[in-house]
Amino acid sequence: MYTPKSKVPLILGILSIVLGLISPIVGIIIGIVTLVLVQQNEKSTEHIFKTEKILGIVGIVVSVLNWIAGIFLYFS
Repeated sequence: MYTPKSKVPLILGILSIVLGLISPIVGIIIGIVTLVLVQQNEKSTEHIFKTEKILGIVGIVVSVLNWIAGIFLYFS
């Protein structure tokens, strides 16, 4: 069952992907915050936050790829 405390990493994980496409730095920061919140919530509850962890990692990867593509397009 999802509690309000466990919904925050889910929402931030989705935001990290969306904002990673718009602004890579914001996407990376939100992705890292998501992973930190997942770690804290996993320690305090017995719930495994697999989906939230995956969303945070995907958000970071999308942000980094967008950043690399932007740099490549800028210098070419």
